[in-house]
Amino acid sequence: MKRVFTLITTAALTLSLVGCASDSGSTPAASENTTPAQAEPTQSAEPTAAAAKNIVNVGVTDTLGNALNPLNMDWTFINYYATSLEFLPLVQLDKDYEVNYSIAESITTDDNQTFYVKLREDAVWSDGVPITSSDVNFTFIKMAAPAIANPNFDFSVFAGYGDDGLTPEGATEVEGIEILDDKALNFVVKDHISYNTFINNILNWILIIPEHRLGSLSDEELLTTDFFSHPDVVSGPYAATDFDANHYISYTRNENYFGGTPNIEKLNFRIVDGTEILTGLQSGEIDITLPTSANIPAEDRAAVEALAGFTATYTDPITDQMTFINTSKITDARVRRAIVEGIDREQLVAGLLNGKGEVTDGFIPSGSPFYDSSKEKIPYDPEDAKALLEEAGWDSSTVVTYYVSSSDGDVVKAAQIIKEELAVIGVNIDIHTVDFATLMEVGGSDEVDIFSVQYTVTPNDYYSDEAGLIDIPEASWTGGYTRDEIHDLLIQSQNTPDQEEVGKIYDQIDDYVIEDVPMFSLYFLGNLGVTSNRLKGAEPSIYGVLNNVQNWELTD
Repeated sequence: MKRVFTLITTAALTLSLVGCASDSGSTPAASENTTPAQAEPTQSAEPTAAAAKNIVNVGVTDTLGNALNPLNMDWTFINYYATSLEFLPLVQLDKDYEVNYSIAESITTDDNQTFYVKLREDAVWSDGVPITSSDVNFTFIKMAAPAIANPNFDFSVFAGYGDDGLTPEGATEVEGIEILDDKALNFVVKDHISYNTFINNILNWILIIPEHRLGSLSDEELLTTDFFSHPDVVSGPYAATDFDANHYISYTRNENYFGGTPNIEKLNFRIVDGTEILTGLQSGEIDITLPTSANIPAEDRAAVEALAGFTATYTDPITDQMTFINTSKITDARVRRAIVEGIDREQLVAGLLNGKGEVTDGFIPSGSPFYDSSKEKIPYDPEDAKALLEEAGWDSSTVVTYYVSSSDGDVVKAAQIIKEELAVIGVNIDIHTVDFATLMEVGGSDEVDIFSVQYTVTPNDYYSDEAGLIDIPEASWTGGYTRDEIHDLLIQSQNTPDQEEVGKIYDQIDDYVIEDVPMFSLYFLGNLGVTSNRLKGAEPSIYGVLNNVQNWELTD
């Protein structure tokens, strides 16, 4: 499932992508120009074939949007998973959405403006060179260099960065990053940012790269080097040896990983169609699927759950089939609410998801510590929907364009059901089924009235989700929807240390969203992940699934 839109912090911080790759070298060695099947035959029908060779195959259905380059990485889980195996962030979230330190040892703040980061003393690159504050500084400055300007990360929140989020041409240091010593530094922001927002939406997603290996390259060369596709210096447990952005990535373990040499020698991401997951599990060609990046068709889920020798796990329902209404085109909130009331969302959960999901309005699902089970949902009420449309003077001859992703089989089916249900209340829907890249390109444009996309929320911090989706007066997925009360509450959330009070702020924002309906949830879904029982230590989860990949083991 894709987490793809913008990170906006107090001073407007945004995110997106591009891609590139590396020279071959020593540790680990680059592979020959072969596919994973040629390099290590994983096509065997024997489930134990991978175990005999100490290889794990990870099944995913999402394709890569970049070439494993952290400098132009987007905010999709597939790119994060694939790239963070090689280059670690300062921190990661675990399956319970708690901080799991990676390169950092601790992160503290007294005022939500200066964040003190202490790096692990034992954190080293695979060639034995220590990972230092200079590497962190180098990464943050290069991501915002004018020649790179990652469109997904706008660092204007940091002191010393321009309002455009970029560093000055040729800068090697900025006011917002204070190197204290080799293993300690301060991040300084222009305004207040809550600790949770800083951790969850900045440090968790930025992957640190080695200055001693890449510092001699120009900014332009950093975008075109092939280093990242088969690097000879990494910080993470694995390094890519070969990849095809649409079909596979092959990795070999980092023997010098400071977190401990991985037990599994080789690891492959196998990028397949969703309909191939079941047969891949049956044949032994797939050992584990990643819940956010492997879309298993609904019709195969019962068979997958029943597979002997595998354990199926549904995650918390924090991935939303988020549906955006272009408020610049459908301007009347009564019409927007009528559209929601005309859709039997509970039946979609029961019929399409086999009950593995929930209907929750706003941003906060039951998997969040801020969830309020007593909050009323917009009901399925076709008669009231008709009355709202009549009151709003709705022209039933109007054609509403509805865009969905062709790679999401459930929402494609849902769209047909929605078309029939809305026709009953007098809303004519024209469905456009497009590839994911096109959906992202046209979302929020005048071409689209409504579109749905899977969006995984951050369960313990909604600031970036809400600021990036419903607090942008210029172009956005909601057609520029904003509301002063929401804007003020978002600022308040960054200055409120008490998490119970923060929860009340997010709850109030949800009330405004439910009232104005710039977006709504078709359903929150539990993502299905599957693990071979031969693979020990691996547990499918939305966050943290690869945090301890070095401890995975294969048994016969």
